[in-house]
Amino acid sequence: MKVRYLYAAILSAVLFLILLFALDFPIWLCIILALVTYVGGIFFFKEKDVRKYDPNIIMHYCYLISKVNNYKRLIDDEKVDENIEDITKKAEKIVVMLEQKPDKVTQIYDSFDYYLPFTIKILDQYVRLDNEENKKDEEKKFMKEINKTLDYIEAEVDKLLENMNYTKMLDINSSIEMFKKQADKLEEKIDRKEEE
Repeated sequence: MKVRYLYAAILSAVLFLILLFALDFPIWLCIILALVTYVGGIFFFKEKDVRKYDPNIIMHYCYLISKVNNYKRLIDDEKVDENIEDITKKAEKIVVMLEQKPDKVTQIYDSFDYYLPFTIKILDQYVRLDNEENKKDEEKKFMKEINKTLDYIEAEVDKLLENMNYTKMLDINSSIEMFKKQADKLEEKIDRKEEE
């Protein structure tokens, strides 16, 4: 749960109780004011959900990525191994970018917090099912679903990587534009001084 929603809910609940019991406002007015306070609190506490660069989180992600990568030697399915390889390579590239301390990391952290442990969980299930000798049709079907899920996870990690690359390119372009503007201003100043 996002922290800002919790803080906004607490704030609106306290306001509701004060208005209703301490100030004896009508209940309909208390509800309206509490709702307005909740919505305002979501925006007011927005910064509480912004996550910053944290080397411990990066180390944790490296650990999870290596854990995902270790499943390659436990699984004989070429397609699953290929998915694992792609997921880990892309996730490692993202971690390298995270080590450069970008400003906006909350989405990456939130995605990694979900996808990496989830990937480990389903790979663990896959290995457990794969090691069973007499697989039932239902188990074979579930293993195919895991394959599809790994495709989905790979696509999501790829989107994260593309978004980071795109953001990086925008940052570079804006830096170049700022440099050009500064160079133009400097050139104008030099031209004016030469004219004097």
